[in-house]
Amino acid sequence: MQVLRGKTLVAAEPGLVAGRAAAAARVIVDVGTGDARTAYRIARGHPDWLVVGLDPAWQRMVDTAVRSARKPARGGAGNLVLVNASVESAPAGLHGLAHEVLALMPWGRLLRGIVLGEADVCGGLRALARDGASLDVTIGTSIWRDPVPLEVRDLPELTEGYARDVLAGRLATAGWRLDEVRRVSPAEAEQMRSSWARRLGDGDVDRAGLMLLQATAMPN
Repeated sequence: MQVLRGKTLVAAEPGLVAGRAAAAARVIVDVGTGDARTAYRIARGHPDWLVVGLDPAWQRMVDTAVRSARKPARGGAGNLVLVNASVESAPAGLHGLAHEVLALMPWGRLLRGIVLGEADVCGGLRALARDGASLDVTIGTSIWRDPVPLEVRDLPELTEGYARDVLAGRLATAGWRLDEVRRVSPAEAEQMRSSWARRLGDGDVDRAGLMLLQATAMPN
């Protein structure tokens, strides 16, 4: 497992994350964490939790990794682990640890895999979760407004009807029970601010038309 320490990728000691997860009150895995600022804020707000940020583009996580390595009084977050990997190939050392899996404003391969319910992505998300864990996915539906980005032009829009009629079955095949799909209120949207949320919402999270998808990991 490759983890980011400061500005350097290093191989994590065997069992490091699992050992820390066993001692934590709760384990959160933020998939497609991007710059990892959301993961950092969660870690700082809950020092007794273990927060794992997962992303294949480790360079975007460097600034947060440097900040989290400081002493707690200077903004450090020793309970944050940043892992260089995609969800399709998440290290076995992360499997079955998460009480909660997050995907905030996914993009690229992660967005496509979630919206289409693809087995490698949704199965990868399930592999991270312990039985009964929650999955929270937040997607800005403004990406389907003109001009639609090239990356999503062939994707069906995530609506409540599509999620329940099509996506629910695909999620179930991957081990997830779809619980809820709904629009995010302005107050909730304000709490979800991140660099990706601002980017996809043109600087205004409330206008992004956020959809929240929530699911529960079914027993294997």
